[in-house]
Amino acid sequence: MDLVLIDETFDLNQTNNYHISIQAGLNGYSFSVLDPLRNKYILLKHIPFTGEMTVSLLEDRVNEIQGNDEFLNRKYKSVYFSWQSPRYTLIPGPLFNKDNLRTYFEFNHVLEDLDEIHYNGFKGIDAYNLFAIPSELSNIIFRSFGNARFFHQATPLIEHGLISHGGKSARKTVLVSLDGKNTDIVVIQGENLVLCNTFPWKDEKDIVYFTLYVYEQLKLDGTETPLFLAGEISRNSPVYEMLKTYITRVGFEKPNSHFTYSYTFNDIDQHRFINLFNLKLCV
Repeated sequence: MDLVLIDETFDLNQTNNYHISIQAGLNGYSFSVLDPLRNKYILLKHIPFTGEMTVSLLEDRVNEIQGNDEFLNRKYKSVYFSWQSPRYTLIPGPLFNKDNLRTYFEFNHVLEDLDEIHYNGFKGIDAYNLFAIPSELSNIIFRSFGNARFFHQATPLIEHGLISHGGKSARKTVLVSLDGKNTDIVVIQGENLVLCNTFPWKDEKDIVYFTLYVYEQLKLDGTETPLFLAGEISRNSPVYEMLKTYITRVGFEKPNSHFTYSYTFNDIDQHRFINLFNLKLCV
């Protein structure tokens, strides 16, 4: 069932003054609308995808949604689109050269014939996130919103981590975000990104295993190093209970205080849409 939360101040005739963030992956399609004048999120919609989903089927589904959804058939002041995929590579700023994008990407991943390469710079660190988007998917978004900017899911997660858990502290903080088939794990220490990696998972034990693996490899103290959960994980999830067995300080990530949020969002787990809400922080 679709999730639709709308603040009473949302005006369909004023979308040209609003910002929209969109997030797409094999498990669903989400978007949120921000009123920049009040820095307040006033609309959130999530459309889940059920059954086995391929990239080709996703493209068809997104094309249908873009053509029929009343909120997406509008012009917006700015548009950010995030693609959920494990196919990305982080490049340190001093090593980054725009002429070598394909070489960088193919060091870790296969570039498909219908892929196109994009990259995001970070505000908080001197690095770039290099990733691929299916060209037909980007074309659908560009046809709908000629002013769309493209991002990868790890970009807002890292930026948020640096803002919310960074600073001058020497303490490390671990963020774990689930998107359905993959687990993104980010470790922040002060103003530095210590680690960012994505692991595939099939059941709850996989998520726990990869999280504990990161703690072990980085020699993190399970009684001292806090862990914050985000994405598609609920408060009654077995993963949450299992992680608490091994890690003392486990909690759910809170929305960034840079923004305010409609009271209509109060009845949902807002940590589920952390990456979507934080897309606006990426420029």
